[in-house]
Amino acid sequence: MLKFRTPIFFTLFLFLFNSTVFANSNLKPEDLDNIQYGCFVKEKEIVFCSEKDISNPDVVVRLPLLKPIVLSNGKRAFRVMATIENNTKHNLYGARVKIYFNKNEENFLDILISEKIIYKGTSSTNRSHLIRSDVAANIPIYNALNEIYLSADTSSINIRLYELIFG
Repeated sequence: MLKFRTPIFFTLFLFLFNSTVFANSNLKPEDLDNIQYGCFVKEKEIVFCSEKDISNPDVVVRLPLLKPIVLSNGKRAFRVMATIENNTKHNLYGARVKIYFNKNEENFLDILISEKIIYKGTSSTNRSHLIRSDVAANIPIYNALNEIYLSADTSSINIRLYELIFG
């Protein structure tokens, strides 16, 4: 009787082990590394941008911060921030970036980067956006972020650079 149960327990163990391994697919910081948006700038105007890898872009926008947090009141939220890498040979004093969290562009976050970014420098993530689950206006964006985070699928994230502020 013991010999008959051993394969059943072994099979059950393998099934449970595999299901828990694949269920743990939360977004990791390295998953965000492949999200970038490069742009060419001519005479301080954006002339071409692409999500594809382009060589020597003047400006590169990345999304290095998409992190879930729990607030002091127990509610959940996400910290989100984009960065700009400046290769324009001019100092930047800010930028306006929109990040879309689904293909039909309903859920987006308008990010204003307001810091000095020197040539060959990158903006910081010290100031980030907090998307709370308990604020009615944020619920669609929060739900889209939560789905992206839980599935670890960044394919529905799109970045658009709308404005560069030069000094």
